[in-house]
Amino acid sequence: MMMQHGQCRCGGRCGGRCGFPQMMMPASQMPQNTQFQPIVCPTQCRFNDQFFPVEVPYVHPIVNVNRQHPVIMPRHYYTETTENVMGAPVFLGQGPGFGGGRGFGGGRGFGGFGRRPF
Repeated sequence: MMMQHGQCRCGGRCGGRCGFPQMMMPASQMPQNTQFQPIVCPTQCRFNDQFFPVEVPYVHPIVNVNRQHPVIMPRHYYTETTENVMGAPVFLGQGPGFGGGRGFGGGRGFGGFGRRPF
């Protein structure tokens, strides 16, 4: 260990003005029989950074939105009407409920459902 340079707290940016004393080697450790004076380098600073938590509030507004969506569902309604129309003529003694013919719809005077008379 030849020489210990002075240390300050600013990393050497103060140019020796921060007031931190420079330290040198004791005379007993300096080389003897030299004709040179020790060279003192510019002061350097060493930082010991410490960090601590500081809470900063962040406000996050939330809006709750209730949405209602219609669902299209078909619902069928039926209207009824009644019409009175004239049907095919029925002759006495023939037609449904009167024996003598071929039965329901088979007689000559009644055409039955959806049939025309002959």
